[in-house]
Order: sequence, then structure tokens, then C-alpha cells
Amino acid sequence: MKRRLTAAVLSAAAALGLAAPAHAADFSDVAPGAWYAQAVDYCQTQGLMSGTGEGRFSPGAAMDRAMLAAVLHRVAGSPQASEAAGFTDVNPGSWYEQAVNWAAEAGITSGYGGGRFGPGGPVTREQLALFLWRLAGSPGPEGSAQSWADQGGISPYALQAVDWAHSAGILSGVGGGRFDPQAHTTRAQAAVVLMNYNRLYNDQMLSLLDNLCAPSGITAMEDGTLLITDVYNKVVWQVKGGASSVYAGGGTVAGPYGQPVGGYNDAGLAQSYFKYPWAVAPFLDGYAVSDAENNAVRLIRTESIQTVNGSTTERLATTQLGVAFAYPTGLAADEEGNLYVSDTHNNAVRKISPKGVVATVAEGLSEPMGLCWHDGALYVAESGADRVVRIVKGRVELVAGSGQPGLADGPAAQAAFSIPQGITVGGDGTVYVSDTGNSAVRRVRGGVVDTLAARDMASMDICPVSPVGLLLRQGRLYVCDTFSHRVFVLDPEKPE
Repeated sequence: MKRRLTAAVLSAAAALGLAAPAHAADFSDVAPGAWYAQAVDYCQTQGLMSGTGEGRFSPGAAMDRAMLAAVLHRVAGSPQASEAAGFTDVNPGSWYEQAVNWAAEAGITSGYGGGRFGPGGPVTREQLALFLWRLAGSPGPEGSAQSWADQGGISPYALQAVDWAHSAGILSGVGGGRFDPQAHTTRAQAAVVLMNYNRLYNDQMLSLLDNLCAPSGITAMEDGTLLITDVYNKVVWQVKGGASSVYAGGGTVAGPYGQPVGGYNDAGLAQSYFKYPWAVAPFLDGYAVSDAENNAVRLIRTESIQTVNGSTTERLATTQLGVAFAYPTGLAADEEGNLYVSDTHNNAVRKISPKGVVATVAEGLSEPMGLCWHDGALYVAESGADRVVRIVKGRVELVAGSGQPGLADGPAAQAAFSIPQGITVGGDGTVYVSDTGNSAVRRVRGGVVDTLAARDMASMDICPVSPVGLLLRQGRLYVCDTFSHRVFVLDPEKPE
């Protein structure tokens, strides 16, 4: 079943270091340069929060529980509750009644006990984290849990929520290593947190970085920050909480059509050059980048970038920089610290050990590109053969694809793909594929292929055109599209 994709905002102006366009909120008490002004404007234009009357937003006023229930109800799309929650202090017909009923039915709140919801009560910081965590489906934290100086003040039932909210970049501490869990949330603070949450989970159609960005590969750091390779600007971006900045790669001169020409230089993060950074994956103490047009694998470390100078005992071509690759593209890491590389124009897949030894995993493939390691197997988007395979202990096994180009769903062995370039695998073994030649995102589950999203020529909606890199994170599928200049975000299990 085909489904239109939703897209996440990954902050155009911040990504390029440009000044954000002036969007002064229409409130007399919100100064254009205030730290919360952008969030107030965002929440107003998204219909999440409104003013308090007489042209005021009241940024310093406490956010109460009725307000929060109403806002979260809007974030969720204003669904109807099937029955009243039965809180004795929620007045029938009140402006917040439907929202509270929904929140109780959805498991977001159970009230204070004794049949009370406490609509006028202030929202504490830990309550804000808890409500949003439950709304998001109670996910785990993005990385290691933060140890707060006031950890003992966080209610046990809110600990997971606070860890998640902080690691996802939704809710930060207050300084000095403190979270201040029982502090009351102001309306300004709530606006910022809601903007962070909505950008991460619900934004409908926004572009990544800017018109001239071509996202190709994507991975997540331990703290949840996304790293995204950009084959247009020849850099690697970092994106967290809607804010974007260049993580690695320096600017080079522009070619005749304005596109940076890129280069090859190992130096500091901002002084190094890439030619065509295709994919990114964790390796050693940093992140490997396949620099396809430089025929090299580069390693981003804390303060510098260097070429991975691999050695080998095989009869592989070598240069003064070690084992030579021919247009390396897909990357994947396993639990033992090995890095797998699609040596695309050599029709092979190589493995680089943590000690830098390069060995062949498979040969005789047809232009392998996207890679994903899952449960002891290496999954490969075999672009030249229009199929998906996996490599298990040196054996190449078919996952899906008849080998004939086309767009056809159905039993895996009979389904048709066209130049698949990206691949990832979910925890349940479901395989997701960027079917690049078909401008589609496909899924292989239970031996059957279906289409999650495909370009619709008759629709004006933004849709995938050239999907490449994929990342499955917290139940959402991130899709890098080099042509659309976007990272789309798809909920694979969301009904049509």
C-alpha cells in the first residue's frame, strides 16, 4: 500500500549559519529577539498555542495542566475520546474537557488520584517530560542516561521520561548539572519544548538544510544527534532538536554552476575536504565516511579527519594510502567494531577490522551500494542486479528481487526493484529499501514486498524522487532524498 511520506524539519537557516527570517510573533509581550520568540511564533503558526488575550502571550506565566492537555491534544491531531475520563474537577463542557478525556484514554495522564485531574495546577518540568514521553510511545533514551546533580529529586516514575527528553534534545537542564524537576514550567519554556518535540516527531513537510543540500547518508550518534552526508555541499551536517550545523568538511570553491567542487585534504574538521561523501557509519572512536569520488574511506575523529589507510594480505590494489577502493558507497558497522564497505565499482564488499586490516566479504556482486548489519548478517542493496541480498558467513542469499528491473510488489523472489541504493533492517527483521530508480521506499516483511511510499506524478505533494540513505530510529524511518533536498520521516506502521 502506497503512503505519502511526512518530512521532518532539520532547520534550514541554522544549518547554513544564515540569519533566520524575521517572524515576529503577534504579541506585545514577546520581543523579537527573546530566546523563546521563535518557539512562540512556531507554536502560533502551527496552531499549538495561542495568546492569553489582549494581544499578549504571557511568556512568564505558569503553564497549567489544562493548557498542557489542550496543547498535546492538538499535537496529536485532536482525536476524540470514546468516553469521559470521570475526573470530578473537570467541568463538563469546559474548553479543556475533550483534551483531558483524550489524554486519560491515551494513557498520557491518570490524574492526581482520588478522581482529580487538577486542571489549574502548574505543570512541573518532570510532568512535562512525562506527558511528552507517553505521547511519543514511551521510547528509550537516545544514548547514555544523564546523571543529574539533583537526580534524587526526580520522581521514580518520571526518570525514564526525563532521560529520553534530555537525550532527544527536547528538554535541557537548567545549568550546573541540574534538571530542577519540580520547578514550574512557564509558557515560554513550554513553547520551546513543544517546538522541539513537534519538529522531531510531527512536522508535516519541511526541507532539510536548504535548497542546495543533497542528503545521502545518515546515522545517529549516541546522544541522538543525526549525522547526515551532503553530496552537494561536500560536508557532513549534525542535526539535533531542529538545529543544524556543519560537523565536518570545509567549504571549497564553486564550479561553473555554483556547486562546491570539493577536494581531498586530511586536516582539522573545518579544514578537511570531501569530494562526494556518500554514507556515514560509526567506526573506531569516530565516524567513517565513504568519499566515493576520492575512492577513499575517511574517518571523522574528535578534532580531525583522516583517511583509513587499510592493509591487507589479499591481492588487492594498494596505494601509498593503503588499500584502494573504487567508488566506495555503503557503510555498516557490526557489534565487534568491524566496518563494511561497498566497493561498488569493484563489485565487491570489503571489511575493515578495528586494526585496519581489509578483507573481502563478497565478490562478483553487481554494483553493491547500501549496507546494513543485522543479527549476524550483512544486508546489501545490490543496485546493478536490481535486488536485495544478505551475506551470511560468506554465502550470498537472496532477500528480495527477481533481478529484472521494475516496480512490482508481492512474494519476495518475484518482486521487482530498480537500482536500489539504500537499506536498513528493523529489530523484527523487516527490511526497508530505498528503491532509487523507482522513486520509492519499499518494505520486505514475512517474505512479501510492499511499497511504503512512491512518487506520485499527479500529485503536487512533495514525495520521494531519489531516496538513498535510510535510518530506523524510535519506530520512524528517515529517508535521505538527494534530489528533493529533504530527509523524509515515515512511520511505517501508521495506517493510511
